[in-house]
Amino acid sequence: MTKLRVAHIITNLSLGGATENTLACCKLADTSRIEPSIVCGERDPGETTLIETARSSNIPVHIIPNLTRAVHAARDFQAYRELVDWLRRYPVDVVHTHGSKAGILGRMAAAKASVPVIVHTVHGWGHHDHMPKSTRFMYVVAERMAAKVSNKIITVSIANTEKGLADGIGVPAQYVTIRSGINLDAFRTPGPAVQGIRESVGIPGDAPVVGTVSRLAQQKAPLDFVETARLVSARVPSAHFVFVGGGPLEKELLQAVARAGISHQFHYLGFRNDIPVLLRAFDVFVLSSLWEGLPRVFPQAMCAGLPIVATNVDGAAEAVAHGVNGYLTEPGNPKALADFVVEILNDADLRAEMGAAGLVRVDPMFSDLHMTRQVEDLYRSEFESLQHDVR
Repeated sequence: MTKLRVAHIITNLSLGGATENTLACCKLADTSRIEPSIVCGERDPGETTLIETARSSNIPVHIIPNLTRAVHAARDFQAYRELVDWLRRYPVDVVHTHGSKAGILGRMAAAKASVPVIVHTVHGWGHHDHMPKSTRFMYVVAERMAAKVSNKIITVSIANTEKGLADGIGVPAQYVTIRSGINLDAFRTPGPAVQGIRESVGIPGDAPVVGTVSRLAQQKAPLDFVETARLVSARVPSAHFVFVGGGPLEKELLQAVARAGISHQFHYLGFRNDIPVLLRAFDVFVLSSLWEGLPRVFPQAMCAGLPIVATNVDGAAEAVAHGVNGYLTEPGNPKALADFVVEILNDADLRAEMGAAGLVRVDPMFSDLHMTRQVEDLYRSEFESLQHDVR
């Protein structure tokens, strides 16, 4: 069987679901049939990059200097030209793009360079209702153009497929849903004693703990998490709150915590690589996002036996069943989030029931190995179909 050379194109390798998904597909690749590499931009200001992490795992990483997250017409066109040039100098069998910017530029460049198979993963659409209508329209038009040169469009949730089709992006036959997988064993394995984890963070061992693992970016609405914490604190004064993650809104987060008067209860940990351990210190997991694909932190929290309180955006309901393993509420409503958090904190039996229900709902579809093999099978199927058509 011929090895397929696969180039994953992503805007950058900053911490986040799209990066973790991409790295998993490369680290877990069946090297008897896949030869993966990553093509990405440099680190964006204020972001932590995993470029060296990828290279230390023997994944080739090629830098396209003009590929950046921010929209900039001149740099974007230059990035497109650099991608075309790279793909012509280093021919591949499959280009797999991730995210909106790299997805549009990467697919158009791959078509120009005559790459046989072009696959794109939607980790949540780049266009949403929280941007100006003119900007949203521009993104939709660009996505429609990119879809025309795509063999397949992978979505991490059924909701994202429905949204794409509603916006006239591609046709149903192009879409396939493959969950963004995680290392289930790492999150299911019991770690150190909960009391020890809490003490290491500066939390009393018996305090109720409400936590999140997120990015400090508009999409995740971190200030809504702070407001939720303030409202919960007023009703459960012994509660402590943990924010794990970083990003450009760090200053705004810390200022909001200070204004809320909860600095002594709020623990901002920044980027951490011990998430499976830290989750064991939580009693409730909260996510306040304004839009999503299907967050990888949901199955992570479910593996840790945590009830989830989150906003009902995009694929959230495909992981969190309202009233079963958590609660969902409309985005932009910290009071509703706080009400559900307080209900769970005040009812130990409910907390245990929801945590157990979450464990049951995490099935192999959320496994990173299962995800990787599904993606590889898709590459092979599309490539062999193309070869058959040629013959």
